[in-house]
Amino acid sequence: MDTIKMVVDLQYGSTGKGLIVGYLAENEAPDTVITSWAPNAGHTYISSQGRKFIHTHLANGIVSPYLKRVLLGPGSLINPEQLLEEIRACEDMLKYIEILIHPHAAIVTQRHVDEEAGPMTKIGSTKKGVGAAMIQRIRRNPDDLNIAANCPELAQYVTTTMSYRAALREARHVLIEGAQGYGLSMYHGFYPYTTSRDVSTWQILADAGISYDMLVDKYQNTRLQVIGTCRTYPIRVANRYDTEGMQVGYSGPCYDDQVETSFEDIGQQTELTTVTKLPRRIFTFSGKQIQESIEYNGAREVFLNFVNYVREERELIGIVAAIESDQAIVRWIGTGPTYKDVHVIDRGARALRLNQIINIWKAQR
Repeated sequence: MDTIKMVVDLQYGSTGKGLIVGYLAENEAPDTVITSWAPNAGHTYISSQGRKFIHTHLANGIVSPYLKRVLLGPGSLINPEQLLEEIRACEDMLKYIEILIHPHAAIVTQRHVDEEAGPMTKIGSTKKGVGAAMIQRIRRNPDDLNIAANCPELAQYVTTTMSYRAALREARHVLIEGAQGYGLSMYHGFYPYTTSRDVSTWQILADAGISYDMLVDKYQNTRLQVIGTCRTYPIRVANRYDTEGMQVGYSGPCYDDQVETSFEDIGQQTELTTVTKLPRRIFTFSGKQIQESIEYNGAREVFLNFVNYVREERELIGIVAAIESDQAIVRWIGTGPTYKDVHVIDRGARALRLNQIINIWKAQR
């Protein structure tokens, strides 16, 4: 490998990972894209040609003009029906592209969805069967293995562990798209109001099957570049209510330097989650959250999305200042949902970059 770029969500998800990955893929043309997702989150991208992708399994990096292979790593939890539907929808783009699924990826079935239908409500889960499928894989029952190697629907795409590793070694420029957000990590988030696994650079590498020697060159220089994504007003998934309007589920707290607000209060239309179509909760920006996640994940460049939600210049200045430190800079900002709404910020003096961000924000208001 020559380069490995990874996109990591620094908040609670829905920060625009699909948007920046698609943008990078169109401009930097990786030959290999990797995901290790589960079907409890949707990644959206509207390309430079206006084509819209909403994926729960298939990398939005498939828009790369020099794409050779799409890999779904061993940490994936795959709903076969959803993956095959996404592949069919992109058949014109994937006709000559190699799609490889690691044989140890887990399979999510209706059995797992049914298992989560009731008890997962208390933590605001998307209830897509992901946790149940992971538990089944962990049990390692030889007579009841829900792995890709045992899934006839995906047989044409499932490879061997050796072939998967060979594909990684043939790759020159790799783009890895992480899922969900660091603030939802089972290890580092507000447990138990988290997802069912870790969400960090290190776990994403493991879930993608990337080994240490792939990360460094012969001089021990890193090939890995971590790009963090965040939004000006972070969101969490909805709390849950019964048919009488009583709250029966809570999706979790926030950092002590942020408060929950509403879309109405910030003058925006209420967002719905991509998968469950429920209204999102929205919060003010947390400097504590962003610095913790930047440090832990090793992000050096940041995509700041939903800049268009900010109403006052001093608020935007404060958010940029909270992100930027000796470790990271704001390298891109997003002012809308499409390729053309991603704006590159020049490297250089901090004051000059801040002026550029402010000028773009003013022009988009």
